Amino acid sequence: MKIKRYSKNLFGKKIVCIVFGHQFIETKKVNIHFSEFECSYCKMQATNDKIGKKTALTNELKEINETLSYLNLKKEFVKRFYYSKKD
Repeated sequence: MKIKRYSKNLFGKKIVCIVFGHQFIETKKVNIHFSEFECSYCKMQATNDKIGKKTALTNELKEINETLSYLNLKKEFVKRFYYSKKD
């Protein structure tokens, strides 16, 4: 009985996305150009592509975003500690 209610509830949430479109919320800021998003209704994950449009988040894109995030962190670390202004 509970399984049917759960599937109806999930189906209802997907209907909302089909009719009104996804309601994306930013979940992770990769760098200044790329972010990861998640729909608040159906939990679909998306990311920006090189043009700036949102595309479905695949495993390959997730790995790329993790690498970009790591490189951005490394760049900030080097910039802050090795090239800081000396007064």
